[in-house]
Amino acid sequence: MSTASAAPQLPRGARWILAALALAACVALGVVIAGVTGGASDIWGGYDSALRRVQDDAWWSLWVFPGVLIGSLVAMGVLASPARSEPHDLRRRHMWFLWAGVGVAVISLCAPLATIAQGGLLQAHMLQHVLLGALAPVLVLLGVSPAPRGTRARRRVLAVVLHPVVAFSIWLASTIVWIVPDVHHEVVARPALWLLQQVVVFLAGIALWAPITDRIVDPPEWFRTGAKCCELIVVWFTGILLANLFWFSGSVLYDGHSAGALAWGISPMQDQANAGTIMALAHCAITFVAIGILFFRHASERGLEQRLVEAGVPENEVRAATYDGTLNDLAGRAGVAVETRTGLD
Repeated sequence: MSTASAAPQLPRGARWILAALALAACVALGVVIAGVTGGASDIWGGYDSALRRVQDDAWWSLWVFPGVLIGSLVAMGVLASPARSEPHDLRRRHMWFLWAGVGVAVISLCAPLATIAQGGLLQAHMLQHVLLGALAPVLVLLGVSPAPRGTRARRRVLAVVLHPVVAFSIWLASTIVWIVPDVHHEVVARPALWLLQQVVVFLAGIALWAPITDRIVDPPEWFRTGAKCCELIVVWFTGILLANLFWFSGSVLYDGHSAGALAWGISPMQDQANAGTIMALAHCAITFVAIGILFFRHASERGLEQRLVEAGVPENEVRAATYDGTLNDLAGRAGVAVETRTGLD
């Protein structure tokens, strides 16, 4: 018998109210801070205002727009917070991942990085996208519970959007579109388009990593460890190809960042090369760490499956537990204690 009762979980309606309050509080805080630092006048300033701040060493001031984005992220964190019915240790781990992801996203949207990214260095813009489009989505997804089996049937639209092939296509299209020089120029010049870019980059990262981490909806049965590693290798290869474009183009691709780079005492070509290096390092680090985790978990999982079969557990039950991500529970009931999971946790 348990000696401690589980803490009551907030009703869904109460979570929506808390999320709305968090959003309003963050927007209000953003407006106040922007006004104190002089950033409120830059709501529609775009590239010219951001460049002026960089050249005048006022790049530390905040904008109002990030207040909306940050508030949205905090609201999402409230809504996506793990259920109190989860085991305490697991729930605490999920909470750490979730709020770490929100924190990374907030850093990417705030000054000084946001101001330098729009009006200054291309490498800052690349770093912003690495944080917002790669690292933050992984952490946020690891902060929510794995999708139970059968969610594909109940969430038909999400099941289509988050199908591994469709999700990868969304991520690839987003990655390519935003680096087109003419599109990039419009992004840095128009705050509304900059706002849209940040939202799309984050959501594209969520789409890419949701099937890999087994979150939101359960992926198809064929998309297990081997297929996940293959997709991650393609993601890595895409990043390396784009990095080579920045390294060896032979010309400045984004003239809009030239003045900002010169204001920092960096040549535009060196700034562009540094942006390629950031992209390459980020893709190498994130994808190969994920591949390593998946590989070693897959190896230990195969061993656990074999021991369960040898202990007398029917093979079809073992395979079903592996697919459902409940192999730990099955091992505990069979007296074979080892901690594994197919997803990226």
